[in-house]
Amino acid sequence: MCLRILFAAAAVLSAKSYSVDGVVVATDPAARTILVAHRPIANYMPAMTMPFRVEQSEALAGLHPGVRINFDLVVNKEHSIVRNLRKTPGGDVEIPPPKERLQVGDPVAEFELTDQQGRRVRLSDFRGKVVAVNFIYTRCPLPDMCPRLAANFAALARRFENRDLVLLSVTVDPDYDTPAVLAEYAKRWRADGPGWRFLTGDVSRLAGQLGEVYWADEGSIGHNSMTSVISRDGRLAARVEGAGYRVDQIQALIAHELEKAR
Repeated sequence: MCLRILFAAAAVLSAKSYSVDGVVVATDPAARTILVAHRPIANYMPAMTMPFRVEQSEALAGLHPGVRINFDLVVNKEHSIVRNLRKTPGGDVEIPPPKERLQVGDPVAEFELTDQQGRRVRLSDFRGKVVAVNFIYTRCPLPDMCPRLAANFAALARRFENRDLVLLSVTVDPDYDTPAVLAEYAKRWRADGPGWRFLTGDVSRLAGQLGEVYWADEGSIGHNSMTSVISRDGRLAARVEGAGYRVDQIQALIAHELEKAR
């Protein structure tokens, strides 16, 4: 009992709290997450659009896209949590959803990006294979967001090794995440095979199709942790929102697509 108390106290002492001001982009009460376009967080991170987790879904009541809010972000080594969430004065901001967002079953339009080795990558390169796409950026400081998404893809790479699966991690910070930067990031996750590529370039078209909120406001970067599965014939087969999904959930979706005939 004493040891548990000591560990809990150590966790509290190691946690840091930051004040965050921003605008609501989307809410997900079921996942207890809120997507926020926020101003720079002093001594922590620049302005961008990020999902954050709240302690209770009730904290999201009355919030909708465009509402200005303020909250305390408490961060420790393993996760981050929103506390003291409140609305702030000021007019709401109009945030239109991506007009080109696809529905499951729709064909995904061709795109061209550049991978961590400087090679051109197109969706048509993977016709006949199942493709999983997530959106990350290398400077993400929240341990339960981009690092978790990357860890999930690392698990998928091990689970489906030598299968007809391609993993594409697309940066939403292309100005910073050059191929060289992405190459170093790929090494961190031991993504040294052809089955997992890290892509940069103009991601706006692909992001819009897959439902990734991608818009600029006070220097923010669109990032709502959307993971998509594309079928062998280039159609959107499944979409998972947020970074909190279990790996076995995405594994089941991918396995279902892999079992289908070519």
